[in-house]
Amino acid sequence: MMKFIGTVTHLSQKGLGVVKNAQNNMSYFVYGTWPGDSGEFAVINKPLGNKKFAYAKLLHLLKPSIHRQIPICPHLSQEENACTGCPWMIADYTSQLEQKRNRFIYAMKRVGFDTTQLTINPVHPAPQSYGYRNRCQLKTDGVQLGFVSENSYQIVPIKDCIVLNDTCRNLLKTVIQQLPNANWQIDNDQNWNFIELDDDMQANEILINQKRPFKQGNTSQNAWMQSWLKEKLVSTSCSGKVVELFCGSGNLTQIIAESNCTSIIALESDDNAIQQLKTRNFDKVIPQKYNLFDPLVWKKLQQKINDAKILVLDPPRAGLKKHNGFFNGFRTLKTIIYFSCNPETFARDAWFFYQNGFLIDEIQLIDLFPHTHHVEILAVFNRPERSNI
Repeated sequence: MMKFIGTVTHLSQKGLGVVKNAQNNMSYFVYGTWPGDSGEFAVINKPLGNKKFAYAKLLHLLKPSIHRQIPICPHLSQEENACTGCPWMIADYTSQLEQKRNRFIYAMKRVGFDTTQLTINPVHPAPQSYGYRNRCQLKTDGVQLGFVSENSYQIVPIKDCIVLNDTCRNLLKTVIQQLPNANWQIDNDQNWNFIELDDDMQANEILINQKRPFKQGNTSQNAWMQSWLKEKLVSTSCSGKVVELFCGSGNLTQIIAESNCTSIIALESDDNAIQQLKTRNFDKVIPQKYNLFDPLVWKKLQQKINDAKILVLDPPRAGLKKHNGFFNGFRTLKTIIYFSCNPETFARDAWFFYQNGFLIDEIQLIDLFPHTHHVEILAVFNRPERSNI
């Protein structure tokens, strides 16, 4: 096992520390480290092909980063089978926010943006960095229950989770009391079963392998995002038809419906989400199911969307993906309001919009998940009148 001494210089796009080995001039990704950490490291795998990076682990922390702190969660450690759900709990919260901003700026630079020319607002911090999560998914084999470690790919048994809100923590205690449970045992071809907890459910609703409707995991930050959207719709003098892509069950749709628009074409590929949206009976909303990753989807939708001036979209981590023919469908589009949970796919899509005449008016970053590398991006694009698609 090769060992070396080094200092973490920055974080990778997935939130791992990056440290260079002076012996071979290679960079290594190291879990559980922070910029400024100096230590002894051990290489744990060889690089693939001609790549100049691989993975290492921290053996001894020789000098901690000035931002390092002792995590208060008993399940977080350097052990292989430790919980990896909140790896950034090792650093102070201000430094976490700084690194989230850095991650976003790096992604934008990689695709070609001059970030000094962009209006990027400070990351909106979470009011609570603990006790904020309103939902979670746990894994169980009928004997133990917990989260899966990214390091060992094994269930890490837990007794509590301090980032869950009080309701979910109480539900967790109820579930743990039901162990061992023969009904939750796995078959030979399974690694585990899953149980989803949600703060709007009762203990008697807890079932295995039953996915619950999606909702944002941070209630207070979700409300802040909705308020932000409401403000942007007012400032853009929202009127006429609005198209919403990846509408889900209506988290943002309800805000658009309260605006001065005349109609909302709300598009989503998930059957359950569309059915839930229909039951909410929002005024002016026309929910429709479409596969938004179909290469021909924009051609199929052209007659429905070609007179819309405002587009709101909140795609999954993969982003928009299908660019071909996009602006053939949206011929009259003036404003795009984009919600993203992935800096890399946002940057890719933003560059596509820019190449088609849309300029970024504003970017707002918001922290939905403290102690993780995740950051949410809220952005407004406008196409100047003089530009032509």
